[in-house]
Amino acid sequence: MSSAVLLPIYIIIFVALIYFVGIRPQQKRRREAEALTQSLKVGDEVVTTSGIYGIVSEMEDGGTLILQVAEDVDIRIAQGAVARRAAADADVAAPAAE
Repeated sequence: MSSAVLLPIYIIIFVALIYFVGIRPQQKRRREAEALTQSLKVGDEVVTTSGIYGIVSEMEDGGTLILQVAEDVDIRIAQGAVARRAAADADVAAPAAE
């Protein structure tokens, strides 16, 4: 085959590779993060993107949360600052004493 025929094939392969390696996983992470923020409710234990653990004590309009980080200590954060729920971390954070 001549190089004039192969060049468009190489370009198509390159664009497909960029899509499947770079763009598609990023879109999946964005959809998962959006689903997490939409499913948050009062009482959920969460971890923020900066590593602060707390319990959602109130949800305000405009995408903000009131997070209780200690007794009588509340902070206001953006709903998008929640990285994950912390309930799954409970088994890892507290190893069994033998």
